This record gives sequence, structure tokens and C-alpha cells, in this order.
Amino acid sequence: MNHLTQISLLSFILFVHLTDAPLTFATEADAAKPRQTSTPKVQVTTTKLPDLPLELTSFGGAVADGTLFIYGGHSGTAHSYSTAEQSDEFWALDLNAAKQWKQLPSGPRLQGLVMLPYKKSVVRIGGFTARNAEGEEHDLHSQRTVSRYDAMNERWIDLAPMPEPRSSLSAAIMGDHIFVIGGWALKGEATTWHGTAWKLDLKDPNATWQPIAKPPFKRRALFSAVHDGKIHVIGGMKSDGGPTTRTDVYDPATDQWSQGPSLKGKPLTGFGAAAQSMSGQLYVSTIDGNVQRLSDDGKTWEIVADYEPARFFHVMVPWTNDKMLLVGGANMSVGKFTEIDSVEIVAD
Repeated sequence: MNHLTQISLLSFILFVHLTDAPLTFATEADAAKPRQTSTPKVQVTTTKLPDLPLELTSFGGAVADGTLFIYGGHSGTAHSYSTAEQSDEFWALDLNAAKQWKQLPSGPRLQGLVMLPYKKSVVRIGGFTARNAEGEEHDLHSQRTVSRYDAMNERWIDLAPMPEPRSSLSAAIMGDHIFVIGGWALKGEATTWHGTAWKLDLKDPNATWQPIAKPPFKRRALFSAVHDGKIHVIGGMKSDGGPTTRTDVYDPATDQWSQGPSLKGKPLTGFGAAAQSMSGQLYVSTIDGNVQRLSDDGKTWEIVADYEPARFFHVMVPWTNDKMLLVGGANMSVGKFTEIDSVEIVAD
């Protein structure tokens, strides 16, 4: 099944999901109050941080050294991809004195990429570029590029390219190693789902990508997060069979995979989700408009907060010791978000 067929299938799945479980929306008055949660331990509120400088989905987002960075992404309408609808912009917001966004040196137009914090800066990984003009037949190409932003000299430095083009992927950093997992390679009409996974040593300037144990799945639009010394790979779209709530866990110490618990909800719950570990707990924000937390024994997910309207293809990043940020993304009924929400752990 090529990527255009997958997109058509997803449109149908989204329609069925939203018809079966209609969303409700917050008013301006509601936005000033904490949004309703299913437990007092976690709440989602709208922050007073400056809005994003543009509407984006499928972008790279990370917090490094107290600064929120965003790169690239899709700025067009749903299921329409073109050069004009992809961003090449790179922005930063100092979270310690959040007055306005600062535009930084740009790079290639990309969406479906990952950006991760490393030391005091960020690393940009993969993504795809549209070569067609708006309204033309899609001509989409995944990229192998990996680049680190040199904040001192305000420039991008290319690292070793991935062994194969990869977009709609997940990635994580543990220590000095990047791990890339899942995703696919788009090349015009050709689509290859990846069954490989790799790691790169960032502290070695001459390092090349090394294979890790083959994942027991082929998925894209998934999300990875480091928690308890392991990489948790959450949800996504399967190469056959549609979206999934499945969680898989990779242990770098043993180079082995194990299967974790599934998210609560329908299969679509795991599509375009975002995850973050904070204060010793792993959290996921889903298209259903809920925040789920992994139990201490790692055997179940529990819904700990609900928020409206729901987001997907967003990022969830750390802010303070007890707060995370929900940044960007979209809702199938209300469109893309520029306001930034906070997920806060409330003291007992």
C-alpha cells in the first residue's frame, strides 16, 4: 500500500473515530481556568507564553538549556503537501524570560522530522521534503540528514547521515547516543516501511550509525521517550492493519525488545501522540484529549487528565520540575494550535 492510499485510509479512520466520539471545545472563559481532569494529581491549563509564530503539525520541537526550539513542520491544509506548505523556519523561545520568539538560521523544508535536546542545543533528524508545487501531484521524498545546531556560532552542523532516508519516525537520546526507530522512506510513488533501527554516538565526530536489535514491528507516526533507562516506543500506524495503541520497550543495556502495555482507548488513540518522562513518571498526550501515565510497575496506562480540544501531531516537552508543555499540533475539527498548554503535576 503506497503512502497516498495510507492517507486516504487514515481520513476514513479519523472520520469514523470523530463521528463515534464527538469532541467538545473550550470557550475563552474556560481557557483562563484549569481544564477539567479525571484526577486532582494532574491538570492541563493554557499558559501565558507567547503563541507560536505559525501554525504547525509534524514539526520538530525540543527544550534545551531552558529554551524551547521548533523547526519545520506542515503549515498547509490536511492531506495537502507541497513546497509552499512546508516550513523551513527555526524558532526559539527563552522560557526563563518568555517575551517573544526569536528566529534562528533556517535549513531545508521538512516535516515528519524529530528534534531532540543534546547538551545545550538540539539535533534535527530526518523528515521529508515535498518537491511539488501546491495543487500538483505529490512528490514527497524522505531525507537521511541529521544536523546539530551550533548555538554559539548560530549555524547548523551536519552529522553522519542515517543509513536510509526516514520520515514519520521516532527517535530518542540516551546519554551521548541517538536512537532512530520506525518510520518510512518516501520516494515519489514508492514507499518503504522501515524494519531497522540504529544508534549514533554523538561524542565521536567520526562515528557512523550502528544497528541495534531489529524492532518487532513496522510503524510510523509513533513516538519514543526515554524512561527508567529504556526507550518506550508508543503507538503509531502499522504497515498493515491501521493505527495501534501498542507500546514496545527497548533496553540498550541488553539490546533487547519487550512488549509493554497498550494505551487505553481505540486504536486511533496511539496515532500522532506525544510522550515525555517527568519526575520519574512517563506521560502520553493523545488525540482523544487525555493524558495517560504509565503505572509504576510498567504494566498498565491510566488516564490522569482530560483536556479540550484534543491535539495530535504535537509535541510534549519539559518546562519545570512539575510542568510539561503541549506545543503545536492540530484538532480535526478546529484546525491547528498556536497557543501553548501546560500539563502540571499537582501536589497532594
